[in-house]
Amino acid sequence: MSKPILAASAWLLSAALLGAAPAIAGPGKAQLDQIANRLNSLPPQQHRLLSSGMHRLLQFDAALNESHSKLDDGTTFTIPKAAAAARSFAATLASPVPGPGAGGTIAISDPRLDYVGAVTAGFTQSETSSARCGNNVVAGYNDSGAFARTAGVNYFSAWAFSSASFSHDGGQTFTDIGFLNPGTNPSNFIAGDPVIACTSSSRFYYASIFAFSSDAAGNFFNGVALNTSNDGGETWSSPVAAVSKDLNHGIDKPWLATDPTNPRRLIVTYTDFDASGFFGDPTAGCPNDFRIAIEAVVSRDAGATWSAPIIIRQECGGISGVQGSNIAVGPNGTVYIGYEYFPAGVPNNEIHLVRSRESDDDDLRFTSPVKVADVWPTGNVGAQQGGFRNNEFPMLAVDRTSGPGRGTLYLTWADGSRNIVPNLPTLFGDYAYPDVVFVRSSDGGRSFTAPSLVSPTSGSFTGKGRDQFFPGIAVDNRGVVGVCYYDRRRNPTNDVIDRYCSTSQNRGGNWTEQRVSAANWVPLHAADDLINSSYIGDYDAVSSDYLLQNSGFFSSFEVQTNGNPDVVGAKFR
Repeated sequence: MSKPILAASAWLLSAALLGAAPAIAGPGKAQLDQIANRLNSLPPQQHRLLSSGMHRLLQFDAALNESHSKLDDGTTFTIPKAAAAARSFAATLASPVPGPGAGGTIAISDPRLDYVGAVTAGFTQSETSSARCGNNVVAGYNDSGAFARTAGVNYFSAWAFSSASFSHDGGQTFTDIGFLNPGTNPSNFIAGDPVIACTSSSRFYYASIFAFSSDAAGNFFNGVALNTSNDGGETWSSPVAAVSKDLNHGIDKPWLATDPTNPRRLIVTYTDFDASGFFGDPTAGCPNDFRIAIEAVVSRDAGATWSAPIIIRQECGGISGVQGSNIAVGPNGTVYIGYEYFPAGVPNNEIHLVRSRESDDDDLRFTSPVKVADVWPTGNVGAQQGGFRNNEFPMLAVDRTSGPGRGTLYLTWADGSRNIVPNLPTLFGDYAYPDVVFVRSSDGGRSFTAPSLVSPTSGSFTGKGRDQFFPGIAVDNRGVVGVCYYDRRRNPTNDVIDRYCSTSQNRGGNWTEQRVSAANWVPLHAADDLINSSYIGDYDAVSSDYLLQNSGFFSSFEVQTNGNPDVVGAKFR
């Protein structure tokens, strides 16, 4: 057993056996209730734009409300059998996750942990991001079991709803770390929406939603956490707040990217659901009104300190909105940020993109948004068959193999415009089967090709339609483009879910596809009380070797073949 695993296990065992707790309460109900109250005060148009992860957080708060009356107001609370759970957890982490995963995939999250202390439902691992540098691969994911292994052992300590697994053999085998380090501040809560990036075979970064208290008065804040690993993902630093705002702001859906021209420069984007103007802040961006904005912050010292927020796009009044930002950085350091725009008064949405004006500008100024394409909401106004939420958020990638110039920029998303059918049981009467589409820009994001399909419906398909959703994209050291997505083509009634990956060697002119999950599944999230019943995540990213040393791709994603959601992976070329 490695020293990092021993250290984590020792912490769990000592907390469980001794019941040690800080003198002040941890995140607990007060902080989450304030966040939930502010988010629930948003106008309906803004509230529906909250990510699946944020809706999961609201469900999480509701679950705590139901059970909190059982807790004492003292300084210590431990689950009676936490010691046994901690011992089982420590023993499990002594070895890599046994594989293979479901349907011949690569096991990433450890299913042996799913029922430690849980009987009625296993813990949920989902919504994944991965990064590869050389032979080291790290996958991050939401994990309700991580909460049980932090708050469940010591309720008044820091909490985590995120975890990760690391691989030192190029993604062949993984070890589950159990939970992401929430730090020593007992008010810290790492609340999910993971994004992984790396700059060397040892240096990895992990961004996620963050709630905490940082001042002597005990005021609560929320924002984006950044954890750092210097050993390829085995151990992680305490979180640093890349973004910190008071609870008039709901910080949602972060994303993270690194700069290939400067390994110390990091960029984080996020959505700010801002009620400060409505609650009388005279400095608010939308005085006496609600505001929703895509913003960015930059670090030039490897995440130690961060710039003030840079507004990418903001909307006032709770009618129009923005959400779902994603970042790519070109070989010359140009920063590209894509997002979905929700205009008022029209049925379709839009994909927008901005780019930085100067790659070395300390202020990182951005251009005005460019409309990339129209996009039609998928499913029944975003609700997919099976009762879970979907989205059309874009994912970005840049080809860095052609030298220090701009590099070809790619965007992919799910669009429902090509197959809309009547759906009598619903009030709105239509269902839009989503297709995965992509566009390409060869002039640095100034213009784009028309959206085209990555995987058209097979002529042998006999159903009304099939859903494709949550595409991820990457470009490898050969300039090959890889796109992975969930796909329901193998079932005429559009019930079960598979994972497919497509590659193109001619910049999207032609695609070759493969099924990477040989066992399909039906979404059943309601079994986990900590997870919103409509939650399946908002994304599953695809990665290639950031150092351009290895060809091919790695896709991390969710399956539900073991009675609960687990994270698995697939390598493809």
